Amino acid sequence: MLELSELKKIHKRVFSKFDYKFDSDQYGEAEKWVLPKESFTGSTPIVGDCEDFALACRKLCNDAGIQTRLVVCMTESGEGHCVLECQGWILDNRYNKVMSRDKLQTIGYKWLAISGFTPGEDWHKIEG
Repeated sequence: MLELSELKKIHKRVFSKFDYKFDSDQYGEAEKWVLPKESFTGSTPIVGDCEDFALACRKLCNDAGIQTRLVVCMTESGEGHCVLECQGWILDNRYNKVMSRDKLQTIGYKWLAISGFTPGEDWHKIEG
């Protein structure tokens, strides 16, 4: 059973150490996904963009036995974005708290594709 309080702790831990930086500025590439180190516990700084935040949160959720999925979406401003989803709850670097999927949809987020629960599983296009 999902413990929302645990998701909130994970989000807060990663959010407090997160420094946003575009992949192009950090790696010289338009898009680069980098998994956190196996030793990552959320106590060290994270520099990256939205998927780096989502992957860091996913690592801590996996360590806590919480199943999650990555979601590629479009924000209300039309930008591509990546978040972490867990049973309708979203961990997003744009907000300082865990948000409900429904709340984000009411402000203009549109879900485009979702990963499987296990890293490496196929992604699935979301219709509608």
